[in-house]
Amino acid sequence: MSGPLIMISHSKVKPGKLETYRAHWATAIDVVESAEPRMIAFHSYAAEDGTEVSTVQVHPGPESLDAHLKIFAEQLSDVAFEALDSYEMNLYGRPSEATLEFLGRIPGLRVRVQPVHDGGFLRPQPM
Repeated sequence: MSGPLIMISHSKVKPGKLETYRAHWATAIDVVESAEPRMIAFHSYAAEDGTEVSTVQVHPGPESLDAHLKIFAEQLSDVAFEALDSYEMNLYGRPSEATLEFLGRIPGLRVRVQPVHDGGFLRPQPM
């Protein structure tokens, strides 16, 4: 059974870099919303003390995630790496080899993949 490809990242915010991250996230939202029409969801959540953040992305398939990582590398990665130490990336669904190679180049990043989608649904949101 095929489902969406979901990526959830977990990162520590570097000391003194919370505002840098928040400004980066605002830019990322604008870039992703305008340049990635296939992305289904793109959210960030922070610990109350601002020391950790997690991002949640929902893609229709591996091509969408590949496109996102290309845009990330070209436009967003410098500030993200300045502000964050990403330590875990969880992928639900089957990512491409290109995605796994890209993530494998990030120092200290643990990548976990759960490729089998046992079922579920996406509910359209009311307009």
